[in-house]
Amino acid sequence: MEQVNKILQDLTHRTKNMPVLKDISAKTGLETGQIAAGAGVLLLLCMLFGLGAALITDAIAILYPAYMSFKAIESAETDDDKQWLTYWVVFALFKVIDDWSEILFSWLPFYYPIKLAFLVFLFAPQTRGALKIYETAIRPILQKHMKDIDEGIDRAVDIGAKVAAVAKEEAIKQGTNMVIKNMTQTQQQSTN
Repeated sequence: MEQVNKILQDLTHRTKNMPVLKDISAKTGLETGQIAAGAGVLLLLCMLFGLGAALITDAIAILYPAYMSFKAIESAETDDDKQWLTYWVVFALFKVIDDWSEILFSWLPFYYPIKLAFLVFLFAPQTRGALKIYETAIRPILQKHMKDIDEGIDRAVDIGAKVAAVAKEEAIKQGTNMVIKNMTQTQQQSTN
């Protein structure tokens, strides 16, 4: 119980200046830490019972890192820039894999709490999980295949430019034909 009180005191100290929590605290008489802890427990219960679990998980995995990325951009230090850029690289790859595998695994008990724990591991400054995964798994693979990836991107851009040029020419051709057809019909109607 003593540890719980210590955690609540620390949470109260960290949240005491948050306007929304201050307003709720003034109306309820509860400390901001208690309100934050209650909200956290409520979110966890929702996730355990599958009520908005995907939304809660995605919101936490995107909103907090987005705000911290904003703060990193605005700060003079560069270490935090690397941490958050790395998070977004790892998160993007995870999200692609997760979107495909979620269909298979989302029905498993505790899928969303486990997914959230993994995502928190990725962005938490204490664990720096994204940096660890990036350095040990993603970076070596990307470095090994960087030339091939760059060539593939260049080919895709070239193909896209050619397709766009053909589409533009076809649009101009179709537009011109439509204008000529409308002008011809208008002239025929005015002569009749």
